[in-house]
Amino acid sequence: MDPARTAKQRIFLGREGDEALRSKRVCVVGLGATGSVIAPWLVRAGVGHVTLIDRDLVELSNLQRQLLYDEDCLGAPKAEAAAARLARANPEVELRAVVADLTSGNARELLSDFDLICDGTDNFEVRFLINDMAILTGTPWIYAGAIGGEGLVWPIHPPRTPCLRCLMEEPPASGDVDTCDTAGVLGPTVGAIGSWAAMEALKILTGKEPHREIARFDFWENERQFLQPPATRCRFCTERITEFLDARWTLKASPLCGLEGVQIRVNPPGALDLALLQGRLQARTGSPWQLAPMLLRGEDGPNRITLFSDGRALVHGPMTPERARGWYAEVVGC
Repeated sequence: MDPARTAKQRIFLGREGDEALRSKRVCVVGLGATGSVIAPWLVRAGVGHVTLIDRDLVELSNLQRQLLYDEDCLGAPKAEAAAARLARANPEVELRAVVADLTSGNARELLSDFDLICDGTDNFEVRFLINDMAILTGTPWIYAGAIGGEGLVWPIHPPRTPCLRCLMEEPPASGDVDTCDTAGVLGPTVGAIGSWAAMEALKILTGKEPHREIARFDFWENERQFLQPPATRCRFCTERITEFLDARWTLKASPLCGLEGVQIRVNPPGALDLALLQGRLQARTGSPWQLAPMLLRGEDGPNRITLFSDGRALVHGPMTPERARGWYAEVVGC
């Protein structure tokens, strides 16, 4: 990498610290609000390899806070749009875009062989999977979350530090925690939280100790707290129990948060023949379906449907989760 690219960073980190980043491999899980702040800082800093994992498509409501995207990206997979944007920022970094839903069926494959995993997600199910991978492999990870005007960052590295399950043994029940769709979120909140997480990432990648406490900020109410993590370790990280990685399920259909529609997820992920399904769906609906390299898009009655090559589906419209399961079984055959 041309030293001129990171010259100002090198002054602060020193030559060894700056060059250490070139050999590091980082995975950013979730390229929404916080992920779209974390990933650019790592790429611009010259981290050698960055894998970008996200299951979603860019929507208009994302543009208020997700800085990697603009209107030209609408409808595109976030991971691919992010990789294209970041490649223009630093073409010397090796980027890998993965359009996938992270599940127990693919987490071992997708989250292995990294020096650090960064949390850019918006749900606890995936965070507990990441935590299990950290327990299994010893890989450090950084929890980062933002809602409304507040956010939280916590570097986690079991067994050197407590793990997420030392703080909360199980994910909170659906509806027990606010989301961006129930509480809203301000763009500068995710900017500040994502940047704090990226700073902790640079510490870890250059061999400096990260912040040991849980950093919580309420920017709107002018509050900040540094919370001590649990003093005792849970049985999950001490005994290397990885319940979430070992969980098995087949098909889930759940309502979209804040939107009319359903998300269909499969575990383990499949490998759909989208070209075959295109013909089947066009015959079924009497309308054209658009085929792209990793997805198939069209309409069935009042519902706009996107099928992904890994087996997932997004339904925007009045279809209920129960009907969505039936529709999926009729069309895909499982």
